[in-house]
Amino acid sequence: MSIRNISKDHLREHAGVELLTHEHLPLPDHEDPLKFWTHHRTENTLVDLSVFAEGVIERRRAGGIWSGPFSGRPKLISQLAPALEATLFGCTRETVNQHINHLRGWWRLLDAVEQAAARVGQAMDRVEDVRQLTRVHLDFAHRSRMRRARFYQFYTAANTTLKKLGAAALFWNAPEDQEPTRHLPPKDHIKALRIALKQEWESVRRRWGLEDRIKADGFEPQTEEEANLLKHWQHYVKVRASSGKSLPTPDDLYAGYYKHAFKKATGIEIREVRKIAFPSRWDVETAFHLCLANTGWNPAVLLSLDASQTFLRTHPRESSRYLLTGTKARAGGKELPVTGLWKTTAGPGFIIRTWMERIAPLREQLMNMLAAERTRYSQMVQKGLSADELTCQLENIQRLEAGCRSIWLYVSRNGEIEWLDLSRGASFTCDGKRASYLALFLDHLNRERANRNEAPIAAVGASDFRDIFALYVWQMTGGNILALMRSLNHARLRTTQGYVDNNILNAERDHQARTFLGHLFEELGAGRVDITILAYMQRHGEVSKEMEQRLTDFRTHQRSRIEVACKDPFHPPTDLQPASADSRMCSSQRCLLCKPHAVILPESMSGIAMRIEELEAMQDVLPVGIWLESRFPEELRNGLDVLKLFSPDEVRKAREHWAQAIDNGSHHIPGLHLVGIKSEVV
Repeated sequence: MSIRNISKDHLREHAGVELLTHEHLPLPDHEDPLKFWTHHRTENTLVDLSVFAEGVIERRRAGGIWSGPFSGRPKLISQLAPALEATLFGCTRETVNQHINHLRGWWRLLDAVEQAAARVGQAMDRVEDVRQLTRVHLDFAHRSRMRRARFYQFYTAANTTLKKLGAAALFWNAPEDQEPTRHLPPKDHIKALRIALKQEWESVRRRWGLEDRIKADGFEPQTEEEANLLKHWQHYVKVRASSGKSLPTPDDLYAGYYKHAFKKATGIEIREVRKIAFPSRWDVETAFHLCLANTGWNPAVLLSLDASQTFLRTHPRESSRYLLTGTKARAGGKELPVTGLWKTTAGPGFIIRTWMERIAPLREQLMNMLAAERTRYSQMVQKGLSADELTCQLENIQRLEAGCRSIWLYVSRNGEIEWLDLSRGASFTCDGKRASYLALFLDHLNRERANRNEAPIAAVGASDFRDIFALYVWQMTGGNILALMRSLNHARLRTTQGYVDNNILNAERDHQARTFLGHLFEELGAGRVDITILAYMQRHGEVSKEMEQRLTDFRTHQRSRIEVACKDPFHPPTDLQPASADSRMCSSQRCLLCKPHAVILPESMSGIAMRIEELEAMQDVLPVGIWLESRFPEELRNGLDVLKLFSPDEVRKAREHWAQAIDNGSHHIPGLHLVGIKSEVV
């Protein structure tokens, strides 16, 4: 025997990038207790708490959401800083931003409490010490419907600080979050959305196919469109050769012309040049959302795929399949595997491999930029520049490192190398407003549906694709929550339960409850309550007279020793029991050989399992010749085939029970004495 040598890194050539080495650059020392680093492996973020000491009086920049001013509390934030530093150790930039936003909310709450006291003329000391927090602040947190995450972040830091100061801890009860509502489009709308995403991806691939033909040596254009694209491609090749860059700068592409005169002089659009060379934001969003729809992952998991790691490889058992593995940071790095066929062009494995092949030159250019910025940082350290300047440069380096790790690179409208990021806002425009990819995609799709007099599809977010995937698995497994839990890679069943609490499944349950009550009262009105008939009506509809008669006949059938019903026990087949003048009941009861009369029932499983174990025990003690000349082998085969109709776990338990009963002598095989070889077999 030999152990197969399975190569796990053979797909790295598709990425066009070697493994990144994370160099530990010296961190700037701000010499300020309100400024500290999180020491995360890849997103070492500077936390600046000085804003809470100084306060914010007016909005500092346009855009985004601003909840209002808050006053500075230098002593309070100095007390909380050590606890916050310990809490944020090893956290990402997103987590840091969440904590800062939570602190802003608490600072505004402290101001609101003091302003409310002043309005009613009640004296209240300004909170400058964590020991001044009272139940009044807890009451305001509850009345303002503060979220539990925001409450606990400050509550934990306050109690840690109080313990350090030797003061009594706060025993506050957290506000209750409202249960999230999952509202999904109807099933036909979900199907239409998935089909539209696949069609859009195929449209992108068709355009890539045309561009690849144009890029081939010796291409001869046949249409005006091909001639125009060829002219744009030739301009890009010329500029790339002269500049030595995979993605030339706008100045390089303008080739000495002024921006407004370039198109008039050459007939070339810079955006079309970039579009034919590399994928656009629309392309990457299409690929990303189709992967979301087919993996059931959260957007964060799909975005966290690291190009420096091997996350996509051919399946070790089938070369026609792939194994895609993501990791969920919020679950402690738990792996989320997805498998599929390489030939499926809409599958995540094919999409990701194709994408990484096309953006390989962009990654190489990013890595060159990263090396240059690292060298520049080292020079800045040697020159002794200020901590603020070093921090700015270090953040630029970390941004480039994130780009080198991301698989979702593309070229922006401004000609910059960008990548998908949860923290960045919408990049499209719909009806004069900033919009996400899905908002614009649904707008186009709903316009087409309106022309066909079809109802519009409701708004869907990127995170809704996981709920849609969960709905699909739930329905395909017949409502098996354990199968859904496994497919979603949940550690707790309670988490999975939230995914089956949506408008579609709730409406189905309500309909089932109403239908059951209707059938129940209908049966009561007929003077009977038959569970079998109720179950059939609930699942399939009305029960015909013929079906009722068949059910009655089956129930009146006599049962054999192995709990199999018999249609005519007084006239067994002659090959099992010779015919006689007197009508007598079947004595052999070998139902597994009696196909004309045997009726397999749900309760027949245990009896059939018993007969299987009896036959196997008989096979062990009977001479081979007697066994082969009898019909026992045929009976055993039939019994094994019948047991496939039942649950494998239940069959296994039943067979183990009867095998043990035969071994310990509590069950005797009719007609067979196990002690000796001389046996009488009926």
